[in-house]
Amino acid sequence: MTLNTELHTSYPKEWEEIEREEIPKKKIDEYFLRFIARLLKEVKKGEREDIDLGDAAGMGLVHAQNKGYKFNHFLYDFLVELGDYQIVLPGGFVGGGVDTPEEVETELKKVAKKLKISLK
Repeated sequence: MTLNTELHTSYPKEWEEIEREEIPKKKIDEYFLRFIARLLKEVKKGEREDIDLGDAAGMGLVHAQNKGYKFNHFLYDFLVELGDYQIVLPGGFVGGGVDTPEEVETELKKVAKKLKISLK
């Protein structure tokens, strides 16, 4: 399965909202911060595996940008970090970025604060 198929299957509502460009361009940062917050909440409840936190990167950096959405540079950098979530490189080294749900939560709050966006 391709990344796009996996994301479309796992997040059909979000995928379609982006595909149909239903999210106003100026609200995309807020939309993605809340999407990541929801994923984090689902991970904490055991409804999703923590590796799913990296899906936000694919959804944003691949799908949303392909539809013409532009992210604030703080959020963009955070999505890049999420793209490396728990990647193990040859030799056993873990990729850069955030590697635990706690680190994701910390960074998420920092970005939301910088952008003055409520996560609720």
